[in-house]
Order: sequence, then C-alpha cells, then structure tokens
Amino acid sequence: MTSCPALVVAVGLLSVGCTVIGDATGTAPPAVADASRVDMCTVLTTAELTRTGVSPSSREPVEQGSSAGCEWVGDQFILSLERDRARLVSYRTRQRPAFIAFAENTVNGRAGVTFRVDRDGVTDCEQLMDGGPVSLVVGVSPQLGPDHRPIDSCAEALRIAQLIERRLPKAGG
Repeated sequence: MTSCPALVVAVGLLSVGCTVIGDATGTAPPAVADASRVDMCTVLTTAELTRTGVSPSSREPVEQGSSAGCEWVGDQFILSLERDRARLVSYRTRQRPAFIAFAENTVNGRAGVTFRVDRDGVTDCEQLMDGGPVSLVVGVSPQLGPDHRPIDSCAEALRIAQLIERRLPKAGG
C-alpha cells in the first residue's frame, strides 16, 4: 500500500518521502534468509562497480560502530556498501532530527528503509535492505564542487540496492 498517488510513486517515491509497505495488494514483504555472511565489499563485480560510476581500485574498508563494508570513490559520488549488525526494524525507532526524509520502502520486494541526510547543502542518502539478523546498507554521497553534476542520491542508492538484492539469500532458499 502507498501513502502517495501512483504517479508520484512511479516518478519519485524516495525524493518525496512517500511510504511503500509491501506490494500493491497490501501484503507484507516476504521474510528473508540470513544475509549476515554477505561480503558487501565483493557483492558487486569490478565491471558493475565501473558501470555504477565508481573506481573499483579506490576501494577502502569501512568499519563504524556496528557496521562494516567498503567505500569507493567515483567522479560524481562516493559509494558505501555495508552490513550492519542492527536489524532493519531498529531503524524505525532511530528516526532522528538529522534525517531530512525517512521512509519505509521495498527493494525488489524485500523490506527496506531509506533516509536522507543534509551534508553542507548536499543530500546524502542511505538505502537499507532487510537481511534477517542484519541490515544491508547502500550509501550514496554526492561529490561537492563545480565539476560535479547534481545527482538524486536516493534514486542512485535504490538502483544499486536493486542490483545487490538479486544476489541475497531469500527465505527458504
């Protein structure tokens, strides 16, 4: 079910902060299997990283709090892919004033959450996916400067999350 008109959902769900839970029939997203062993540093191939717009050779390990993964630098944005020991449901209670938008959504039918954070007038976005006992995070931070074109960081994060989601374990799979 949605809290926005269908056209708005199709055109820019994440940019307007609409909520999508389940599918058009109103059913909840299916349960997922344990994704706690997914290596977010290798979940995308070198060719996929390049097509995404980042330099595979720029890979840097990232570990912050309960989250671990890798970060890559591209011409237009910085990409981070992380596995967080916090379950997706815990993000619903974390809604902080720093979020300029927060919405539940789905990624290829898998439960997700997206939120935007303002960083010096640029909008960073994180798209999370349910990984059972973990959440899987795709972060997009636009590069700053006159040579960088504006991007929709949430649309980019969702696009990358959709690539990754196809490789994740499903319930019963």
